[in-house]
Parts: sequence; C-alpha cells; structure tokens
Amino acid sequence: MLSEKLRYCAYWCLDSLKGKPVKKHLDEITKIMEDSSLVKEHQEKQFKKILTYAADNVEFYKNYDKNSKLSDLPVITKQTLKDNYEKFQSPEFTESDVVVMSTSGSTGTPFKMWQDRNKRNRVFAEMMYFWGTAGYKIGMKYVFFRVWTNKNKKSKLSAFARNLIMKDIVSLDKENLESIRCMLKKNKKIKMILGYASTLENLANYLLECNDTPDMFKIKTVISGSEVLTEDTREKLKKVFGCLVVSFYSNQENGTLAIECVDNKEFHVNDASYIIELLKPDCDEPVEPGEEGRVVVTDLYNRAMPVIRYDTGDMAVSKKEAECKWKSNVFASISGRRDDMLYATDGTPISSHTFGVYMWQYNKLKQYQFIQNGEKEYIIKLNGADMYSDDELTDFFKGVLGNDATIEIRRVDGIPVLASGKFKRTVCNYKGQAVTK
Repeated sequence: MLSEKLRYCAYWCLDSLKGKPVKKHLDEITKIMEDSSLVKEHQEKQFKKILTYAADNVEFYKNYDKNSKLSDLPVITKQTLKDNYEKFQSPEFTESDVVVMSTSGSTGTPFKMWQDRNKRNRVFAEMMYFWGTAGYKIGMKYVFFRVWTNKNKKSKLSAFARNLIMKDIVSLDKENLESIRCMLKKNKKIKMILGYASTLENLANYLLECNDTPDMFKIKTVISGSEVLTEDTREKLKKVFGCLVVSFYSNQENGTLAIECVDNKEFHVNDASYIIELLKPDCDEPVEPGEEGRVVVTDLYNRAMPVIRYDTGDMAVSKKEAECKWKSNVFASISGRRDDMLYATDGTPISSHTFGVYMWQYNKLKQYQFIQNGEKEYIIKLNGADMYSDDELTDFFKGVLGNDATIEIRRVDGIPVLASGKFKRTVCNYKGQAVTK
C-alpha cells in the first residue's frame, strides 16, 4: 500500500513541477464529464479551435471554411489518411516533437498517427479518469496482457513508475496460463488486470478449471479492451475474481473513446475530448436511437495530425440517454468492426457482438469462431464442444443464418490469435475476400 501512495504522490509532484499539464487536463475532463450541461459549449469551442488550426496549418483542410459546421466536412477513413499522410501533418511539428502511435493492422488497415505532447498529456488524463470510474488510481499495481514488442514495450523505469507488469500473451498454452495463475496468486499487490477479451476468457476458463476462487487473489478491477466482451466471459471473470469487470473502448489513433458503466451495461462516451458521431452504414446521416451505426470521431486536441470526422471502422448501437446518474452521451453497445460482420443468407448483417449473445447458452465452450466463405457457406470452429452435437448446433445456427445455409462444424483443440494478440470470433471472407482454409 505504501508503494502505491508513494507512486501516487511522486507522479503528481513531478507533474506539478512541469506546470501540471496532466492535472489540468484531468480537471477539465472531470468537470465536463460530470456536468452534461457543459458538453455542447465545450465541444463547439474546441471544434472551432481545431478546425481553425487545421485550416491554417494542415494542407488537407486548407480549402475548408473555418466557420464550417461539422457535417460540412468529409468523413475520412484509415485509407484516406494513408493516401494523404503528409497532407494531414502539421508543419509546426517534426517527428522528433511528437509521439508516433502505430496501429497493428491486425483487424484493419495499419498506419501511424502523430500525437503532439499536449495530446499525449490529454490521453494520460483520459485513462486516469475513465479507468478511475472502474476503481483505478495512479500507483495501483496492474498487469497488462498483450503482445509486447520492441515498438510498444515500456522501459524498466517507465514500467516501475507506472507499477505495471507487462505480460506477453503470444502463447496462451497451459504452461503460460499456469505462470500467470501463480503470479496473480503470489503477488497480492496486483489490484487490476487489463487485457483483450479473448485473453481474459482463456485465463478465466483455466482458473475455473483449476477450481480457483476469489479469496485466492486480490484483484479489484478487470478492464477488457480491443475486443467485444461477451456476457459469458464477464460472468466467468466475476466468478473467479469476485470483482468489477468492465469493457473499455479506445484506439491507438485517438485515445479513450468510451467506457462501460459500472452500474449498467452501457458505454459512456468521452465527450470531453472528442465529438463522436454514429452514422448510418450506407450514408453520412446520423442513426436513430437503437440503430447501429459507424463510429466517427473528431479529435478535439491533436494538432500534430488533426483528424476530423474519422471513421474508425467500428460499429456501435445508439442510445437515447443514460440510465444511471452519470448523464453523459451513451452507446447501448459496441458491436466491433465492420470487417467482422457476417451476413445471413438473405443479406442481413450480423455483428460479432450479436453472435456473442447467441453463444451465451453454450457456456461450456472454451473458444468459438464463425467464418463466412460465401453467400451461404459458413464454418463454425469449436473448442471444447463435446457436449453439443453437430445436428443441434447446425439446426440452431440455421435459425440465425438462414435455413438454406450450408454450415460445417469443425471441432478443434485451439483457435490461434492474430499476431497482435487479438482474437477474431467472426471472419468474413465473403464479398471478394480471400477464403480461409
């Protein structure tokens, strides 16, 4: 406990000596997020600033009127950024002045995003605030499960200062899972776990197989990111750790976009740092409450590489208003990437989140993956499905995909993750993409 307090005090003392760059952002984020009446004025003011800056300094936006409304500006994609990379960069900054954030490209188009120092301070403040809603405090010891490489690995000093344990999950075989289990049991100072939903699912399954119980650990919070967290996985994590489990929505290009409510299964949107629109799949019109739309982000703070109306490639479901006392803008759910959408035989799109709901009843499964290879051709890979017959599974999923669906059930011992450590529950090779074998 003393170590946590020392780190907490040391961090804020150092920030104070630098002029409180992070504390000022944190105070503003807190103020905006906890008083919804301030959101509109704040966003209008910051949008005006970032648009004026972009029009004056960034080639891509130089022909746009500084008084334009948000809806007057084009929606851009990762490919737009890649094709016009230098045109989005502000000449005020050089590569030595910025932090270059690289996306893995494992679930989309890879590219690099420049972020200036003020934007990075904003990102740190966002994490503190939004993780804080789930119980995190500066100095708390936590484990981050992900693929760690030379590009993203923190220095020993940085990891020490953050009280961070970096645990690589390139391989989640029994030996690695047992080493994680021993670490979590032995190190009672570990209070939080951060990782991909699929990693947390594998870990929860293993710990439950070992008959582990919450009294064996000291975990207070589990935060799942980058993938859709299924209700089955959430319940398993709660059972084994006896703690709060929430889903966190962020990306490398921007920062923290939303976090799941601790009281209700809804996502509170980061209105303090972004304007986030949900637009219809086939046009740039806003969706109605309850409709699924494209997540389009306007970053209000990144001057090194301003991105206005950036289509993240993700889908979310709109919600009219929050159910809890935290009256921010909310999403009913995050559905995942459009690239992860499958299609029923009649052409109806089905998100990976929806498949997750359908799979709740098959709670004995260790892993599953749906693959679409043609208009009516599907493969379902199942790990640990001995208790379910092929006929039972085929009949059920024909009810989901269409009675004319051709479904092949493949029983496997494991389904590998991508190079980034992420796991795809749905793979669409339809619509002209390469066929998975």
